[in-house]
Order: sequence, then C-alpha cells, then structure tokens
Amino acid sequence: MKKGLALFDFDGTISSKDSFLYFLRYTHNFPGIVFNVVRVAPYLVAFKLGMMSNEAAKMKLFNAFYKGVSKDQFDSWARGFLSEINSFIKPKALEQLRRHKEKGDRVVIVSAGFDLILKYWCEQEGVELLATCVDVQDNVITGRFKGPNCYGIEKVNRINAHLKLADYEQIYAYGDSSGDLEMMKISNNPTHHKRIFST
Repeated sequence: MKKGLALFDFDGTISSKDSFLYFLRYTHNFPGIVFNVVRVAPYLVAFKLGMMSNEAAKMKLFNAFYKGVSKDQFDSWARGFLSEINSFIKPKALEQLRRHKEKGDRVVIVSAGFDLILKYWCEQEGVELLATCVDVQDNVITGRFKGPNCYGIEKVNRINAHLKLADYEQIYAYGDSSGDLEMMKISNNPTHHKRIFST
C-alpha cells in the first residue's frame, strides 16, 4: 500500500507569524532594524507598487541585514530562535502534522522562509524541509539566495526535484496564501485558506 504525502506551508499555516520578520527582531536591536529598513525602503516601495518582484525585494532586505555574517553566527542565532518559533506555532497545525506522521505519511515543509532559520524546527519535529536557500561562501553569508525564492511555482519545482509524486496515492497540501496555490494543484487533498488552523 502506498503511503501518503503531506505538504505544509510554514508561515501563516503552521506558524501564526512571519518567521523571517521575527528573526530580524531577534537578531537586531530596534535602531539596527530602523537603519537597515531605511536603507532598503526604496526597494520595498518599488515592490508595493509592483515595480519589483517579491524575490528581488526579499533579497534586498535579507542582504541589508545579513550580508557578511558568518554562518556560525547565523546558525547560533537560528538555534536560539527555535524557542521563539515554538511560541507561535499553531496548536491545531502541529496536531495535524503529527497526525500525518503517526499515520506513516511523509511530511515535507515547503516554505518561502529560509532554510537556515527553519531547519532546527524541522529537525525537532522530524520532518523534511524545502525552503529558500541562503547562499554561503567560505562560511560567510553572501546576502544572496542559492536558487529561486521557494514561492509559487518554485514550490512545485522543488517538490518534483525532491521526490516522485507518483509514489504517493494520497497527497495532502496545506497553505494559506497565493504563493501556495500551485502546490495545491498537485494535491488530491488540498486545504487552502487564509485562516487555516486558526484557533
């Protein structure tokens, strides 16, 4: 009998908060946040006006805060941030994720969030992770992404590169935003709602 596959978006679906924005708050004090946001403000405005893609604006923001940081430092922050992530996980979402694991389903988090930030939570829960990859060269964060932002059709691309959908009879997908719609289309059990797993 074929096992099932459960695909979960993270931010807004499992988590009630945006993991990256809260990571910024965790790693920088208020003056540092203001300084860096002012630096990238023109790009954020361009994104809001539809003149810049989500991916490009996101990379500008990430670059402003983390370019030149050692991977060791970034990993240390990410390990410490795990307790913060645990504080804003939706109980119903975690219950559903663990229910899939108990059934023997393969569980994969497919997120536009960053791999180096989310990996410790995924290790804690014993699930796989496909996410936007942080580029690292010589143990230093370059401020760029390694590959495309894991959003929209890129979620499907990453899933197909990671596993064979034909191996699974039942494919469950959980998401809350337009960036999850393409992932919903490859599922025969989609659950898509902006208030998914709300309490």
